[in-house]
Amino acid sequence: MKLEFVARPYELINKIQNYSWGTRNEQAFIPRLLNMAVEPDRPYAELWMGTHPNAPSEVVVDGHQILLGEFIRQFPQQILGTRVIKRFGVQLPFLFKVLSAGEALSIQAHPNKQQAEVLHQRDPEHYPDDNHKPEIAIALDELTALVGFRSLKEIDAVLRTFTEILEFTGPLEFTFVGARDEEQENRQTFRQFYQTLMLKSQTHTTEMETALNKIEQKLLQKKKRDERDEWFLKLKKKYGADVGLFSIYLLNLLHLKKGQGVFLKAGVPHAYLKGNIVECMANSDNVVRAGLTPKFKDVKTLIEILTYETGPVEIYEGGQNEKYVYKTPVDEFSITHVNLDEKSNVSFFPETVSIMMVVNGQGEIVFNKGRLAIKKGQSILLPAGIASFELVSDGSLEIFSAYVP
Repeated sequence: MKLEFVARPYELINKIQNYSWGTRNEQAFIPRLLNMAVEPDRPYAELWMGTHPNAPSEVVVDGHQILLGEFIRQFPQQILGTRVIKRFGVQLPFLFKVLSAGEALSIQAHPNKQQAEVLHQRDPEHYPDDNHKPEIAIALDELTALVGFRSLKEIDAVLRTFTEILEFTGPLEFTFVGARDEEQENRQTFRQFYQTLMLKSQTHTTEMETALNKIEQKLLQKKKRDERDEWFLKLKKKYGADVGLFSIYLLNLLHLKKGQGVFLKAGVPHAYLKGNIVECMANSDNVVRAGLTPKFKDVKTLIEILTYETGPVEIYEGGQNEKYVYKTPVDEFSITHVNLDEKSNVSFFPETVSIMMVVNGQGEIVFNKGRLAIKKGQSILLPAGIASFELVSDGSLEIFSAYVP
């Protein structure tokens, strides 16, 4: 179908992914966001906004719905902009999502670009893309997550508390206590320990089950359990003797409040446990999983791609001003958060394509050709061909916008 391009905002029609860990019934966040009916007991996990073939968006043009990817192919310069085409070719380089976790996601990490190309060539069924998948997650209300390995000092304390872990792996040559902060030699020892832990779980399942059962009994007898203990018991009940349970004590436990975010580069182990977020990543669906999931697990690949960096994770604190930018260290995407009160406005002068999600309130996009009313749950494609536009609130308006920096 031959279309005519006009430099204006376009509404998107997006697909929902109903993964089993999504929120359900009265807790279902995505249907509330979109003002749609909730099917009983159906999980609503992710809303995808982009061109990825697993769940491609459509765009409304002249009353017709066509694939966003096809719209871009017909008008690459006007939609993407010169800078995007020079860097990435004729494609949208990011995938924007709303993610709603009612249950824990798998222990996972993402490959870098070179690793992704190798994995895709070797196993295209499980690694469908030859692209890396750096991502940022920003809490819409709150997010509980495991992200990155804890400091070596904290890990040493874990191994002293749960001696069953070293009984399973075999002892380390020395402990991490008293070592200089995250010293390279000690990180190498930790790397060997974690790889042994993960690989041995594949070949010595009975011994692993014994170790996990001992930890479970220790926790059940504990008078005052902490949050990690409760997650261990909950997930062991669901998954049984799963190697991912060890990571509950080895990874940093984060609690993000509304507006706080975390950037996940390649090779960082993580698992979202509970919460609602906006998420943006390079246009890829490559996930290397190694525990706490019924899906395909690839322990050998996971331990190959991990960076084994240890210590605290940087938190993006968000901004209290009307317009705040979450700048990422990658070329594919950054995020803008706009929160406007009664009858206020903010201007934009884009040079590249962006996708906007309205998460609260209503208002208008004012652009050179006219005005477009927007409200909670709508997502909008803003082509690079729009020289400038203004967001105007009608009482209140909150949006997140993914764009190519």
